[in-house]
Amino acid sequence: MKVAVLGSFLIAILHSILFYGQELGISVFLFCIALGFFIIYILDKNGKIKNKKALALCVPILLISATYFIFNNSFFYIVNIIVLIILFTLMVVLAVFEKTTIGYIFNRAFYLIIGPIEFFEEAVGSIIDTVSGLFKKREVLKEKNEKMRKIIIGIAIAIPILIVVLLLLSSADSIFSNELKDVMSTIFSLDIFEKETFNNFFLRLIFILVIAVYLIGLLYNILEDNFCEEGSSEKKKWTIDSTIGNTILTILNLVYLVFCYIQISVLFMKTGNMQDFEYASYARQGFFQLMAVSIINLAIILITSKRNEISKKLNYTKVMNLCLAAFTLVILFSSFYRMYLYEQEFGYTFLRLMVYFALITEAILIIPTVMYILDFKINLTKTYFVVIIIMYIVVNYINIDNIIAKRNIDRYFEDTTGTYELDMNYLGTLSVDAVWQIKRLENEEEEEIRKQVRLYMNRIRLELENITWQDLNLMRVIAKVTIDGI
Repeated sequence: MKVAVLGSFLIAILHSILFYGQELGISVFLFCIALGFFIIYILDKNGKIKNKKALALCVPILLISATYFIFNNSFFYIVNIIVLIILFTLMVVLAVFEKTTIGYIFNRAFYLIIGPIEFFEEAVGSIIDTVSGLFKKREVLKEKNEKMRKIIIGIAIAIPILIVVLLLLSSADSIFSNELKDVMSTIFSLDIFEKETFNNFFLRLIFILVIAVYLIGLLYNILEDNFCEEGSSEKKKWTIDSTIGNTILTILNLVYLVFCYIQISVLFMKTGNMQDFEYASYARQGFFQLMAVSIINLAIILITSKRNEISKKLNYTKVMNLCLAAFTLVILFSSFYRMYLYEQEFGYTFLRLMVYFALITEAILIIPTVMYILDFKINLTKTYFVVIIIMYIVVNYINIDNIIAKRNIDRYFEDTTGTYELDMNYLGTLSVDAVWQIKRLENEEEEEIRKQVRLYMNRIRLELENITWQDLNLMRVIAKVTIDGI
């Protein structure tokens, strides 16, 4: 465990350097590289990696962590930390098992996170043993080089005496004190005797120690415990009676048949009596509910699809499930179209664009679902996971704040009727990623718009002050250059 202890302290120190008192930026990407390499190295050295395919999760981990170096969306700024923790946890759990069940993966993932608490005593003990081992090595060195030992002892004794003497001399002579302070500032570039500096240093040490102990406990959890014991390979097959399942599917398909007819005739073809209410108001009703219904439909398909025997022949259950999948596509399209009409009326927001992505993702998931219904050999769980991760990475990299600002501002400039109202209060909440688009409004005729642009730019200027290398971010650097030219 000596390498694990030393590596854990190095990772903890790196964490302190990158994150303590800093904004998130390139630091997240660098830390993920170091932590990933360290964990994989320790697992491989101890022969714990049974499934090397799990290491492919390093790709989405690095791609998502790199977004902190590029973009600044406030939603992903928080959520991506949770996603990275989940991906790291899944990578470790999947790597140490050759084959396991989904339920056991969740069980081990949860235990991987909280398990290190049980190994607090072992973690502290391993730190003490490692430090003791270093002193033992020094004793061997002493025997080999007595003179060097005496020099080291002399320096060790002289340092505290020197500190006391310097403090006394500084108190006795103000000129000497000022000269000494200048020398110390030049050498160390910090006021080590300042209370605030001492408190920060003390807090850093506490954070380093806590993170190191947790990492050591985590490694104990994996290496020393029965964490890697294979889960039960016996899957409890939960099935629903075919008659019950077919009844449910038949009723649902009949309801969806009526619903989809109404959607096609009213929403898509705009037929029927629509004068009593605004078309956009009708369109905005229910896209979240319809999205939830589509998720329920996918769950029903998975439950009622039988996999006891692989057969390409169609039976009643398969036909009903295929119909349900088709109706689900219509429902997804209806929800998508409702959102489109609503967005055309009221403009783009983060939530509305995220709904688009969620609906597109669900529509893509219908493809492997149909293959599952038709008994193609497909790992549905893995396919769902890959599709969702890919779509999540895509939405991270499209620069969503820039798109929101561009689409709304383009619509404002293209509006010849003067009816479109630009929501500057909302645009003013966007991140630095939208600077280039909002800058287009700085010379607008409307005073209120120019005022909101100035407020936004002033907020961004404050955010861009004192950028350090830890929170280095491409969009921040480019925006700073852009704003300085305003």
